[in-house]
Amino acid sequence: MQVHELVARFAKAGTSSNPMNAAREELESLRGDIDAIDEALRYVSGTGGNARQVFYRSPSLTLLKVCFPVARRTPPHDHGTWATILLLSGEEKNTLYRTDNGKLRRASEVTLTRGSILPMLADTAHVAECLGQMPAIGLHVYGGDILELPRRMWHPETLEAHALDLILYELFAQAASKATCAPLT
Repeated sequence: MQVHELVARFAKAGTSSNPMNAAREELESLRGDIDAIDEALRYVSGTGGNARQVFYRSPSLTLLKVCFPVARRTPPHDHGTWATILLLSGEEKNTLYRTDNGKLRRASEVTLTRGSILPMLADTAHVAECLGQMPAIGLHVYGGDILELPRRMWHPETLEAHALDLILYELFAQAASKATCAPLT
């Protein structure tokens, strides 16, 4: 598996009439190739924020390798578009939220293990946290340029909504990682 092959598969999915479902189908077809995907993406550390995790970016598609360190929890945030995740290794708990006029409402919770796929609609916000004693590493596919799309994040204690700011996000993530659980759980 080569990086350009991954890009071509998801770029094709992005041109379909339902790109989120097409991207999910591509991820499902890749479940048996997790080791090859991991090897192809070895050059991407997956840490250091979105800008350092991206290995492909266009106005209609972003591909990232994301590595959540042990005990890391994100603040609630959205992606400004649909997203699908294939977990390559580790274990990751996602608390999913719907938004009503910018306010978070807990919708569900799902724990991903190697080979699990999580699709998220554009109006979904979530908290991701690494469980266990090894980093949670995933292939993330987004239906737009997540470095340019307007995105939101919420303070993990007050649940006050903010426009995504990567410096403030890191401060929120540090606070979220110290909490006993995701907000509203």
